[in-house]
Amino acid sequence: MTSNILFIVADDLNSWISPLGRHPDVKTPNIEKLARLGTTFTHAYCTAPYCNASRMSVFTSCLPSTTGVYANEPFWDAPLRRPTFLEKLRERGYFCFGAGKVFHGYFDYATAGRDRRRQAGWVDSENRPAMWDAFETVNPEPLPPNRPLNKMFDFDHFEALDSRNHHFDWGLLPDEQESLMPDMRTTEAVTRFLAAPPKEPFFCAAGFYKPHLPWYVPQRFFDLYDRDALSLPFVKADDLDDVPDIAKAWALSPPDHQTVTSHHQWRDAVHGYLASISYCDHQIGAVLRALESSPAADDTAVVLWGDNGFHLGEKLHWRKFVLWEEATRVPFIVIPPRSKAETAKFRISEPVSLIDLFPTLFDLCGLDIPQRIDGQSLISAMYGAQPVEAPAITTWLEGNHSLRWKNWRFTRYVDGSEELYDHAADPHEWNNLAGDSRFSDVSASLRARLPQR
Repeated sequence: MTSNILFIVADDLNSWISPLGRHPDVKTPNIEKLARLGTTFTHAYCTAPYCNASRMSVFTSCLPSTTGVYANEPFWDAPLRRPTFLEKLRERGYFCFGAGKVFHGYFDYATAGRDRRRQAGWVDSENRPAMWDAFETVNPEPLPPNRPLNKMFDFDHFEALDSRNHHFDWGLLPDEQESLMPDMRTTEAVTRFLAAPPKEPFFCAAGFYKPHLPWYVPQRFFDLYDRDALSLPFVKADDLDDVPDIAKAWALSPPDHQTVTSHHQWRDAVHGYLASISYCDHQIGAVLRALESSPAADDTAVVLWGDNGFHLGEKLHWRKFVLWEEATRVPFIVIPPRSKAETAKFRISEPVSLIDLFPTLFDLCGLDIPQRIDGQSLISAMYGAQPVEAPAITTWLEGNHSLRWKNWRFTRYVDGSEELYDHAADPHEWNNLAGDSRFSDVSASLRARLPQR
């Protein structure tokens, strides 16, 4: 029997969720519950530390070096573009419904900041509503007054600001604005859909924007944490001394860590991000309850994933846009339909890639896997038939590739410089072994596995 698919994606959700244990204080009970129902890939990696390139890879099961989408390059009108699995599902008779940020889009924080508006409008840049049977787009995001709340920038001189700082902010959203938050509207749309699903098999996508910046959420999500007792990321002051110049430039432009620490905002920022993760978890819980009450509950596979990771000071860096662990490691949980008799493994520790999501879902739902993709089905690994053997590759801009395989991370930049880390001994990637002759054979072996462009 063909299975339905509930597809949940969260923007900028890194590996701090409780099933992955990367942050000791995080509270994500609904994601924990989800993890207990299926398989958690504890070392899953995005193909690009940027939402558009990552999402296009997921929907095509192709690396950026195959699609040519490294950041915001054209995709839909490109000659000989690869088909998305959304198109393939509709060819197979699926009803495809979506809500929220599924393909890439963004809020216009520039106009909102310049004009002191109390909401930011949504720009649906890469979504194509005509490709869906039904789609509910993102509503404007409510914003608190007196921004920026962290007081790190001067919005009275807005034109002088780096555009990357228009939304680099965190703090309380007034409770009366909670009902206007886009993610709540997404949850409501998905809940309505699941309450009365179509007769044909369906694909239902819920795209949540939080914990993407800015970290504005209601008070009760901040109240889940004791701000003064929060654990901050482990950071070494000399951590960038042994990395290539290109990596150092990416890490320090803009100089976020200096800005945050000089304004004594590091603890507040971590508080804001954790609160936003818990807000996202709350929405995920509401969607899971809607599925539980749905007529389709027994015959629906569920997948939760994050489009890229996020740094909050690790390696003196903030945000994404680099090729280290925090920017590339993401949540990836797959739950088979309850009607499927076999029991899947609860945790798989080998590195896997998000390009494997597409063929895994097709395999799980009894659909033929399309040809000409880079990903592989993970079903054999989920059910214990064989281990994962392919490396997970992440690319940031053309010619810069990082590979996770077994305990290793190997990165080669477009200028030929390299990094090598042994995660068994160095999980925070503090010691670059690329220049150590004792590991030259390891580097050579991993280098041979990287894309050529």
